[in-house]
Amino acid sequence: MGHSVHLIIGQGEAVAAFLRQWPGSRSVELRAGWLAIPVDQTLYDAIEAKHPGAVRPSGLDVSPFGLSEALAAATVKGGGLAYIETEYFGGTGGQSATAFVDGQQVMAPQTARGGAGPINQALRRIGVARTEADEFDTIGLGERRAMDDYEPEGPVRLRAAEADAPAAKAAGLPMWLVMIAIAAAVGVGIMVSVAR
Repeated sequence: MGHSVHLIIGQGEAVAAFLRQWPGSRSVELRAGWLAIPVDQTLYDAIEAKHPGAVRPSGLDVSPFGLSEALAAATVKGGGLAYIETEYFGGTGGQSATAFVDGQQVMAPQTARGGAGPINQALRRIGVARTEADEFDTIGLGERRAMDDYEPEGPVRLRAAEADAPAAKAAGLPMWLVMIAIAAAVGVGIMVSVAR
């Protein structure tokens, strides 16, 4: 299963300031009061257009030119924002992140290939307090694995599962009973094969 997102993470005034600065951008609720601002193509193009001549921060793979300026401006009156990007498929890939607090960069852009690293560090820098395995899971970033999952209707894959749930319940049998039946069938199969 893959994971490919480009998001700005924050809460409070920093998110509100960013949304005011970039009309048309929107936030999506995560866990524990945190918000994600999807960096979709429209926002990406708007940031680059407002900052001609800006450069992409080294250490970020696909962020828009001018991102550092946009994050600094949105946090200058307080608060923090982290920009994160992931690109994983089949367990391989990488992630990148940077963080700004009170108008200053508090974590230079970093990239890691393979396992975890920069995203959790950036989230800690903006105040995410870990209550799960890591900061990434604490705010629910593992639940939304693609940019489509940040659409206003919610995670695409979860919407499909919710739509299928009534049909599964209509089938009638409780899941525990189905599991017992499967276990019994496997047990009988093993006994028959051993008896031969």
